[in-house]
Amino acid sequence: MVPIADVLKEYLLADTSKQQQHNEPAQTGLVFAKDHTEAPPVTRRLPRFYHKKGTKSNVAKLLEKAKRAHFIAREREAVLSNEELDDLWLAFEKYGRDAPGNDKRISYSHFAQLRSLFSPKFAPFLQPSIYMHFVKDEDGAISAGQFFNYVLRKVSLMQARIDLSEYDSDQDGFITEEELQTYLEDLMPSLNLNTLTKSFHKFYLCTAARKFAFFLDPQRKGKLSIANMLLSPILTEVFELREPDLTKDMERANWFSAYSALRVYGQFLNLDTDKNGMLSRQELARYASGTMTDVFLDRIFQECPTFGGEMDYRSFLDFVLAIENIQTPEAMSYLFRMLDIAKQGYLDEFTILYFFKVSCQHQFTSFQSACDEVSPGCSNQDRGTWPRARAYSRR
Repeated sequence: MVPIADVLKEYLLADTSKQQQHNEPAQTGLVFAKDHTEAPPVTRRLPRFYHKKGTKSNVAKLLEKAKRAHFIAREREAVLSNEELDDLWLAFEKYGRDAPGNDKRISYSHFAQLRSLFSPKFAPFLQPSIYMHFVKDEDGAISAGQFFNYVLRKVSLMQARIDLSEYDSDQDGFITEEELQTYLEDLMPSLNLNTLTKSFHKFYLCTAARKFAFFLDPQRKGKLSIANMLLSPILTEVFELREPDLTKDMERANWFSAYSALRVYGQFLNLDTDKNGMLSRQELARYASGTMTDVFLDRIFQECPTFGGEMDYRSFLDFVLAIENIQTPEAMSYLFRMLDIAKQGYLDEFTILYFFKVSCQHQFTSFQSACDEVSPGCSNQDRGTWPRARAYSRR
């Protein structure tokens, strides 16, 4: 009987030889002339630049899912709870001295004493380096209210980072727009969106997620960086809807409020006269009381994604976000693509005349006065052109 070790050794040697014969041409990835019998020695050592991802077994997927759930649970335990935050504020009231504006001032000696009173979970917030970042008075004390707001903000970001990581399916630090919609859907019960009907939820999720995509994915890669989302004020705007006493003015100014979502979707429905769920050029021309010129409308439908020559709701949201946030670099980049007919990276006098010849007749006495109004900061050598970078600098 042949020993099992010899059989395995022979099998492994044969399998390795087959893999080398099969993979050697693919490793170089080069094509040589017919009179060359083999690749030069240097090219034979070139590594492969692309490795196709293999399919994972069900056991591997379950193991990875369990590992990820364990990691997220451990991270959640490290976040301060509401009860622990209340204990921290009570400690500030106990050891701090009174200050104007119902505030408390806490000295460094008391600040250092807090580290021995609380669990190691508080240690990242009670470091001397953190204390030195705050403005100190003549006695060297800092505002307890400012410090506590810093802790609240940091805890909120940590919690949001963990929550968003749960929806990052491939764990690469990015989430897709569909994964973001799932996150927002789970977040909706905690927001002041009681006036929205269940049938409108899918349109609300599309409206809300599109603002993230417009500002945080300008190159339209189809995924959003979680780190950029945490640093962006857009996520803070979402969390504003958690406030129970949100004023009417704040609600109207918030893109994620029920009022704003219904307003934008109502605009889309009013423009869609044939009720096919899409906007034609003629239908979009009625936007803003028909103030857009024909040439600008043509450019919108040339540059924006369309389906059968008509604009869907997602493209309409990009258009509205650009118009309503025209001072932002993302909106300028969106509109600059419409104006840059020749795709040359700047606007010359011909392009400006092409778009503004109708408005010039009503607002300016001559075309030269229009150019002077648009580009007052251009030097003599730049006169007659309007670069993209200059447009950003004038926002």
